Amino acid sequence: MLTPLFALPSPFEIELGTVKLLEPPESDATALTAQLLKGVYPKPFLIEHEGLLSLYFSLSLVQSTMQINKPDVLDLAYTQKMMAFLPFYPRPKALLLLGMGGGSLAKFCYRHLPRADITVVEIDPNVIAFRDAFQVPQDNDRFRIFCADAAAYIRTHEARTDIIMVDAFDGLGIAPELSSPDFYAEAYRALSANGILVMNLAGDKAGFEDPLAQLAHVFDDRVLSLKVRDGGNQIAFAFKNTDFHPQWDRLRPIAIELEKKLGLDFARYLQNLEKNERRSFSLPRRSRGR
Repeated sequence: MLTPLFALPSPFEIELGTVKLLEPPESDATALTAQLLKGVYPKPFLIEHEGLLSLYFSLSLVQSTMQINKPDVLDLAYTQKMMAFLPFYPRPKALLLLGMGGGSLAKFCYRHLPRADITVVEIDPNVIAFRDAFQVPQDNDRFRIFCADAAAYIRTHEARTDIIMVDAFDGLGIAPELSSPDFYAEAYRALSANGILVMNLAGDKAGFEDPLAQLAHVFDDRVLSLKVRDGGNQIAFAFKNTDFHPQWDRLRPIAIELEKKLGLDFARYLQNLEKNERRSFSLPRRSRGR
């Protein structure tokens, strides 16, 4: 059953289209418009315009975007780059996604990794309530969404996990609970032997160095990253395998084959990761101290 949404013309000068809200049909459109314009509307909201559906917590930051006629396509550049783990781990059996947003990554993985078991954890029930609008699959034997705090959930997560993808934000940037040494240590524990932690860093650019340094400490410097020019994001990849050292010549054919199948620019992603590896691994490795 589709979740009913309250629609009104966008009151924003810079964002045209239709605003869709999680409100009952008898709601006061004038009062809701005033809240939106003042930036005090307390829930996430959608804006639909020219074939795009976007999720906002506030007008200053787009959380997710979907092409309505291509709901499984990764529309934002940072989500495309988060899939750059695939040349390193082309056939993961189990994925844990922390943060749902509009479900872009969840849908893409569900469609293109048909043998993978996928668990999504989202703290905000209002975000989950938009799953029908974003055409997110219903729960089934290999796909499920839990409404829970991701930092607390991972401490109890015991199922096999090959890939952990972290894309969870508050109104300002990455949730503090998901950028702490304790969280990175729990992620390390939860991963399978060859597992990879993929993390979207966004918000205050000055804060990127700190989480990357913390990740490097927990994962013994086995961390690579990609910059996202359009949004100012940075995508971090942390590898649990203690013998990890990328064999780029072997990875390139895998990236090219994935590019043909999935339409993402894996060859370029790999090239940029290789450049990053030459910089990152030139430093002496540190002990995790655990």
